[in-house]
This record gives sequence, C-alpha cells and structure tokens, in this order.
Amino acid sequence: MAAGFVEFEITLRVDVFSGSVHESSAADFGTLGISFRARRPHDQEEWEAAVAALTCEVPTWPTSPLLKR
Repeated sequence: MAAGFVEFEITLRVDVFSGSVHESSAADFGTLGISFRARRPHDQEEWEAAVAALTCEVPTWPTSPLLKR
C-alpha cells in the first residue's frame, strides 16, 4: 500500500501572527496557522477509492497577494 492518508481535513484556521512583531508581513502573505487531521487507510481498496476521488481544484480562500493575475 502506498504511504498516504485519507479523510484529510483542516479543522481550524487561526491568525497566529496577530499581535506579533511579524504581524504585518504575515498578513501581507495571508499566513495562517492550521490544525488538521487525517488517518491511514484501512486497506488497499480504501486507498484506491480515495485516490480515484481526488480533485485538483484550487481553493480561492485565502487570497495571497503573490497570486494576483
């Protein structure tokens, strides 16, 4: 079985730089701290199903100033 995880989920987004000396530069880049969870698949069949269901959509939030078009 390939090394990978299923049911990956970002559970929390936090502005961890608020109030710090680097607050303005972090805000310029849209930097956030995150908490996430995921688990190993139970078997090869579950892993293959998870890979088949993958999409390559890019979320539009948060917007980084580096990604201006």
